[in-house]
Amino acid sequence: MKAKTKKRALRRPLAEPPRPSGLPTGSALLSDQAWARIAQSLKLSARELEIVRFDFDNLTDATIAANLRRSPHTIHSHMNRLFKKLGVTTRTQLAVRVFQEFMALTLSQMNSLPPICPDRVAGRCPLYR
Repeated sequence: MKAKTKKRALRRPLAEPPRPSGLPTGSALLSDQAWARIAQSLKLSARELEIVRFDFDNLTDATIAANLRRSPHTIHSHMNRLFKKLGVTTRTQLAVRVFQEFMALTLSQMNSLPPICPDRVAGRCPLYR
């Protein structure tokens, strides 16, 4: 009986760590300007960008479908096309790929995005050395 109790305890979802209040999370981590530049750079359509942003908010296909008034199957198809387009196989890889693009755009010489590191102007940012 104890083995069953332990298995049940392992299945419980872990509580999320506390977040400092006022800090942006999910798609709010990046500005609308940054999202627009990422979409342009990755050649994402407006719908694909919406879905990527919802993915950053950790929403399920069903929730994304409800928000966009589409079927979950349609959202699943969009996700599969996004995976192929960006060369990834999971939602985590999708988020990492998008964030890598953001970092590349931020670090590029032709950048019009604000720096991610506030110490860049003073020359103290380790990202820009």
